[in-house]
Amino acid sequence: MKNILFLLFISCTATAQSDLIDISLKPFWKGKTMYNESVLMISKEGKPAEAQLLFKPKHILSVRNSALNIEYKKDVDWEYKDGKLKLMPGSSAVYMTNDELYPDSTKNVFPKKGGGKVLFHEGSYFHEHQLAITYKHAKNGWKGVIPIFQGENLPHTIEKLKLKQAIHLLLYGDSIAAGANASGKSSASPNLPDWGNLITEKLKRFYKASVTFTNTAVGGMDSKWGKNNVQKLVADHNPDLVIIAFGMNDGTGKMEPQQFKANIQEIIERVKENNKNTEFILVTPMLPNPESFFTGTQAEFKSVLEELTMQGIVLADMTTVHRELLKYKSYQDMTGNNINHPNDFLIRWYAQEIVGILVP
Repeated sequence: MKNILFLLFISCTATAQSDLIDISLKPFWKGKTMYNESVLMISKEGKPAEAQLLFKPKHILSVRNSALNIEYKKDVDWEYKDGKLKLMPGSSAVYMTNDELYPDSTKNVFPKKGGGKVLFHEGSYFHEHQLAITYKHAKNGWKGVIPIFQGENLPHTIEKLKLKQAIHLLLYGDSIAAGANASGKSSASPNLPDWGNLITEKLKRFYKASVTFTNTAVGGMDSKWGKNNVQKLVADHNPDLVIIAFGMNDGTGKMEPQQFKANIQEIIERVKENNKNTEFILVTPMLPNPESFFTGTQAEFKSVLEELTMQGIVLADMTTVHRELLKYKSYQDMTGNNINHPNDFLIRWYAQEIVGILVP
């Protein structure tokens, strides 16, 4: 009996995780329902904690903790008023104060532009302080860039997938590519996989093909390191498709865009020396916290990466996506560490943008 119950638990868990992945990969720019949009409720000067949603909600279906296992009640825990989601007095929902986000401390902080300090935490700290909102909204609310299927520009990869032939996908980059702060990486519910694994899962489900996924990204690294280690970490694996996602650390180090371009170009050339049919998706970086000194040349890399595109090399523009999101949402709504990592919500944008390139 115990064995049967255990198997039922495993089956239910697997089903729930599969459903979570399905929901997480529904394109944000399609449909009229936003699932599990993240917000960090912030209280300023003692006022009720509040946050703004990406789209104007017609009907809020649920307000839950980021683990998705606690639901908060309308008019008891929260209300939607004056274009903002607001917490009610006595609400049990998590929030943070301005003083907590800008502490007078020497621990878990980085210097803030203009003086003061910015709170910093790795792991699941910010995830645990964010809420997940599901709501109905008007169609076609997203005004930012939308990915275009690149079947003609990635012919070898797409042909193999359509023929249900096995492909090898490799992700190469920094901590963002490695999946830092994904709840699944932090052993926090709901254990959403990092964006490389989300992409892999979608390709398997859509094309019914065998997809081997290798992630050789390493936190803290830049494109110079990528260039110097490309043979062992990329070329020797003989991948069909390589997603290259450097730029955050290059930008913080204020690398010149032309040098960044040269490093990425050398990575591509070294891989193609080993396999001329290998294809590439170049990912521009999300933006760092604009109040921190991690901001550098990140936003300048898009234009030089565009210069590298041709058949077999396409661009996924997360810089422009993140900039558009920041018009409506705070940085803290979408961050995993409050400095330079995405949370589950922004990780889903990474996955959806690249899936849109690979799936019609």
